Amino acid sequence: MSKLKISVILLLLSTLVLKFSSMIRDLVISGLYGDSYMADAYFASMTIPNTIILFLLTGLKDAFLPSYYKFEVKGAGFSHQTNIIKSTFLFSIAIALIGTILSPFLVDILYPDFSSYEHGTSIAQWTIALYFLSVVFVGVNAIYEGYFDAKKKFSISTFSQTIVVLVTVLFALLFHVRWGIYSVPIGYLVGTILSFILKLVIITPKKFLLWNQRIDWKEVKEFYWIFLPVGITIAVGQINLSVNMLFAAGMGEGVVSNLNYAFRLISIPQAIFGVTIATIIFPILAQAKAESNHDLFKRGIERGLAVMLLLLAPTISGMVFLIEPIIRIVYERGAFTESATMLTSEYALFYMGSVFFYSIQAVIAKGFYTLEKGHYIMRIGLLSIVINILSNYLLAKIMGPEGLALSASIVGFIYSTLTFTTLYRISGGFNIKYLLKEVGKIAIATLLMVLVLIGIKHYFGLFVLGDIPNILINTVIGGLVFAGVLVILKSSTFLDTISFKRRKQ
Repeated sequence: MSKLKISVILLLLSTLVLKFSSMIRDLVISGLYGDSYMADAYFASMTIPNTIILFLLTGLKDAFLPSYYKFEVKGAGFSHQTNIIKSTFLFSIAIALIGTILSPFLVDILYPDFSSYEHGTSIAQWTIALYFLSVVFVGVNAIYEGYFDAKKKFSISTFSQTIVVLVTVLFALLFHVRWGIYSVPIGYLVGTILSFILKLVIITPKKFLLWNQRIDWKEVKEFYWIFLPVGITIAVGQINLSVNMLFAAGMGEGVVSNLNYAFRLISIPQAIFGVTIATIIFPILAQAKAESNHDLFKRGIERGLAVMLLLLAPTISGMVFLIEPIIRIVYERGAFTESATMLTSEYALFYMGSVFFYSIQAVIAKGFYTLEKGHYIMRIGLLSIVINILSNYLLAKIMGPEGLALSASIVGFIYSTLTFTTLYRISGGFNIKYLLKEVGKIAIATLLMVLVLIGIKHYFGLFVLGDIPNILINTVIGGLVFAGVLVILKSSTFLDTISFKRRKQ
């Protein structure tokens, strides 16, 4: 088996572990605090620094990979990563200090309703401050992970992120009696520091930095001009989520928490499939750009979109069909009640579109970053933020909290449509005939799968067996129907994906 295939398998496994650990974190928080005002204050306030963290962590990593390839070809990759790591550490310290100092003012301005709850404002202020302090290490972590991705050691990035999540969970479990919900952001800060130390001391090669090298600020400036549109684009989804939370914070106790629980659960396919496939194709696209291989670049995008759709279509359709028992199994315990399950299930249905479109967007975005055309997608991203604010305002008035979730799906559709058509134009076009052919086959297989599941529900009533047997039986039958139809239709995407043979180009 090739080294790339081994790396892909390790990435998928490590991503599954990361999402499993993230689910445990959400289970712990929901079990301890349910949809109380304490959970509201934590979830709403953490979205602000989390936007900066995502901006740095994913944005820097995505900008660094093609930049590293470019300098590595010239024999200057070692020097380049030294410049970027040193400068990023300085910038991260500045951002962390500014964010921490501003945290009380941000809460007073953005979340005035939290002052009506005991300790509500304090929880929000400390959450923002502690998350901003972690930014000191987040930026450098991103460059390290970008280096490992460039070396096709994809699993190291997800492994280091898993450490952060697990330490957060550990602190929440061990210290919730003494510190309450403050234990969650404290755990995140400690986990980020440990993740950095692990990479610095154990994983990173000994000769990784030229410690005596002075920072080449001209080179750094050129890198950051490339990074800024990438980072802003990466943060668009999180910015839109923060806008949702701002509107939700004024809708009463429990709305923020239930919207968050719904979004976190249904975004698991996006986090697993979207991130995995986009990560896998990125080095291929970067290599194609470095070698001026336009055909390889186009095939990479086409293949990434087709495989993404292959994985997303049945998964999201199945989640729509089984959302209530899934949420009941995942969350309903401790402080999370049956009424919270009903509300979270309803919100999750409206969020489904956002998962699909932002997953597709993850592949499209890699094309822009590879071509160093991040400013195109940044403009579209900024436009989507404006559209999101307007649609949040209008739909919240018409539909209430459900309107906020629906807004995310509508904005995701607009965003992915505009970015795909733009990439199509600047890259010289893709094989639309191939894409439409595969989309049609996957759509037929998904439709037949859903029809079979509806028939089973109507005639057999598997819900009487309990939630877990119901989900398992539907998943197995639905998966077999979906795969069987694709085999009959001879879907090249499906057959190539399950084949262990090297695909002939």
